[in-house]
Amino acid sequence: MAEQNRQTLKSYFETGDKPTEDEFADLIDSFVNRLEDDYVDNLPNASTSQRGIVQQATSSEVTSATNNDKYVTPIGVKSSIENFAPIKSVNGKTGDIVLHADEGTDYGTLKPGIVKFSTVPQTDDYIHIKLPYKIDVHRRMYYVKASGYGYDNTEIIDIIWVGYCRQTSNEITHDKTVVNYSTSVIAGQYAGSDNHVYLWFKPSSTFYLTFKLDFMKVGNGTLLEDGDIEIIQDPNATL
Repeated sequence: MAEQNRQTLKSYFETGDKPTEDEFADLIDSFVNRLEDDYVDNLPNASTSQRGIVQQATSSEVTSATNNDKYVTPIGVKSSIENFAPIKSVNGKTGDIVLHADEGTDYGTLKPGIVKFSTVPQTDDYIHIKLPYKIDVHRRMYYVKASGYGYDNTEIIDIIWVGYCRQTSNEITHDKTVVNYSTSVIAGQYAGSDNHVYLWFKPSSTFYLTFKLDFMKVGNGTLLEDGDIEIIQDPNATL
């Protein structure tokens, strides 16, 4: 009993033939591989030597892959690498593959414009950004970026906050705040009186100040949604 090519298998079942036990065994043994070949042959420029896996490979696996590898798991072949990105659909004519890209992992996923804020009155207020994380409850990393325009003094709002809300020590650790392009905007972060993590910045004026917040899931953080972040305008430096 052995694997046979398609033409040989067809020859067993021509009109008037009486297939033997061994020929039926060959058909069964060859069946899965023929399905696999059909799948690979439908991929653009594919050959039986160009088989791989659509997935998030480890760095060592990526390094060991050749330039001709196609990261697609053929039908009927079990992947040996975990956390693969599931295939949503395959176009049988073109071989185009659509993945559930955010399934398996959503680390690095960016939520652009999770909050949009604008104010017209001219005040000397601070802008406080209240995250849902609390230092006495959560252990969460975060990355938040503010982008916008302060009209009054022609300020470019470009600020990045990163940090770790650390419940085990009731504090914010590994935090950094970077203000780009502006020398008049100041910014930072703190734990508020309600134990929430607050990010803040202070423009020289709030007159026609407009900005948005982008949020990225990093490390052990969560992917926040609309409504999870609150913007508070207040004259006090902390809340």
